[in-house]
Amino acid sequence: MTVSISRRAAAALACVFLLGAPTLALADTIKVPEGTEMHIRFNDNLSSGKNSEGDQFSITLDEPIELADGQKIQNGYRGKGEVTSAKKKGMMGQAGEMNVRLNYIRVGDTRIRLRAQKGGDGKSSVGATVALTILFGPLGLLKHGHDIEIKSGQVITAYADEDANVDLPVAPPPKELD
Repeated sequence: MTVSISRRAAAALACVFLLGAPTLALADTIKVPEGTEMHIRFNDNLSSGKNSEGDQFSITLDEPIELADGQKIQNGYRGKGEVTSAKKKGMMGQAGEMNVRLNYIRVGDTRIRLRAQKGGDGKSSVGATVALTILFGPLGLLKHGHDIEIKSGQVITAYADEDANVDLPVAPPPKELD
């Protein structure tokens, strides 16, 4: 009789464990919902004159993320972005162009995919080129436009591209860059 009771007790404990396991797993994560706003800082200087499509750069979470359930993720976690297109400044006053994409921030072992893009054109000098061409003939066509630049330290708003579950405990973010 003691054998059947211990088997029943073991079966009951196994059921409690199996039913309770999903709850325990959920309690050990922080959910970052899709659309969560984040402030991201560029760690590298980027320029349409120096960078080209496919170049990767470093980014950092600039401010803590405050989630709807009251939990916070510290600032300082790092991630990567990528130059998606770059065109150097040109002759005849053509401005440079550059577009970048922020890919992810790594919090612990979890990559939080980001949705954000930044792009722009450098200052065009087409009007000045036309004026110089009228005044100086073909030598006026040598006027260049300006490259677009993103300076290290510039901050942009990004959003979580999909739900992400960050496992607890989370290691603190890496120390600041020198």
